Amino acid sequence: MDVKKLVGSTLVAFVILFIAGFLVHSVFLGNTYRQMRDAGFSFRPEEMMRHKLWLILVSDLIYSALFAWVYARGMEQKPWVSQGIRYGLLMTLFTVVPSALNDYAVYNLPHTLVLHWMIAGLITLILMGLAVAAIQRKPIIT
Repeated sequence: MDVKKLVGSTLVAFVILFIAGFLVHSVFLGNTYRQMRDAGFSFRPEEMMRHKLWLILVSDLIYSALFAWVYARGMEQKPWVSQGIRYGLLMTLFTVVPSALNDYAVYNLPHTLVLHWMIAGLITLILMGLAVAAIQRKPIIT
C-alpha cells in the first residue's frame, strides 16, 4: 500500500466531504432545518453547534481515512473511473442509506429531507470515490 497516496487521498476525500457537508446542510437544506426548528424540532442552538464543529471535523477525518483505506485494500487492476463510481455507490448503500432510514424511523423527519440526504450522500461519495480512485490508481497491466 502506497502511504503517500493513502494520505493524499484521505486529505482530498476529507476536503470533498467537508465542503459537501457545508453546501448540503448550510446552503441547500439550511432553510429546511430553520423551518423544522421553528416548528419545534429539537436542534442545538447555532452558537453551540459552532463550538462543536471540531467534532464534525474529527468525524469527517476518520470517515475519509477509512474510506481511502478500504478502497486501497480492495482496489483492482481495472479502470479507476468505474471503480471510483462503483465504490462511491457501494459506500452510499453501506453508510448513508441505512443511517438515513434509521433516522427516519426514529425521529419525526420529513421524508423529503431523508431523500435529500440520500441523494446528497450518493453524489458526495461518488465524488469522493472518483477522487480516491484517481489518486490511488495504478497503471493497468495488459
